[in-house]
Amino acid sequence: MRILVVLTALMCSLPVWALNAHEMPESAHTVGKGNAQAHLGLGQSSYGLTDNIDLRSRVMAQFFGFNAQLKVALIQEEDMALSIEPLVWAEWPWATMGFGSYSAGAHLRHSMRVGTKGRLNLGVGAIYDRLKVALQFSDGWGGPDKGFGGDWWYSLTLYRSPQMYGHKATDISEGELYQGWVFEGVRVPINVGYEHMLSDRSSFNSVVRFHPMNLINEGGWWLEVQPTYVTRMGERARLALGVNLIVPGNPMPIRDEGVSDYVDNAKSNLHPRFWEALLPNTPVLPLPYVGIYWVL
Repeated sequence: MRILVVLTALMCSLPVWALNAHEMPESAHTVGKGNAQAHLGLGQSSYGLTDNIDLRSRVMAQFFGFNAQLKVALIQEEDMALSIEPLVWAEWPWATMGFGSYSAGAHLRHSMRVGTKGRLNLGVGAIYDRLKVALQFSDGWGGPDKGFGGDWWYSLTLYRSPQMYGHKATDISEGELYQGWVFEGVRVPINVGYEHMLSDRSSFNSVVRFHPMNLINEGGWWLEVQPTYVTRMGERARLALGVNLIVPGNPMPIRDEGVSDYVDNAKSNLHPRFWEALLPNTPVLPLPYVGIYWVL
């Protein structure tokens, strides 16, 4: 009887977690068979094919290009998990600027409980990228060297390209009407995330994403720091508020000097780095983050 009383007291003293172990994007835990985590916007949604295998995708981003990822939990316990996550992304054929672009690789993730209120998520990946950037011109911008138009809005290439600026660039303009390049290389993202339970309804999640190959190659972003406050809204909905601090900030360097010079000389407000003119030059670029998702 005494043992039962002691166990009951111990269980009552343990905190009831505000959020499930699988909810943070860096977690190695899966959602469980038949369960789902549905994100509004470009967040990654998950569906449990089995208790140890999730199918993941950025649903809204499917409009721009096919993307899919599996999370296969090799070890999954309440306080610890280890998973491997193969992934693929490819532009759709109608994405004129980026058709022929794709990424493929995998992440290895490990999660564990730290103390009574913390979770530590560690991850490392290896991803091969091929990113095609073809500049197109609009007559209103003064000629083929002054900007681009066409179907660029159907492409994620414009927004993915800063991650690829550290890759080797090959000029594919010979014999073509438009200037263009292919960035090819391997990224090795390293992620460290710590989730701290603030109350029975909210957690603070802080993530550092490091891109050592981009740093070595002197191009693109190589460090992201993202502190986020996540709280429950009812039983199923979650609200995430945070900021993503990107280093180097604005402008982001392009490894290839020829490409960098050409982009800098394209004076259209639609050139591949047009958004840089809208922001101040700064070594750290802060981007606000707002996310809503449901655990089903």
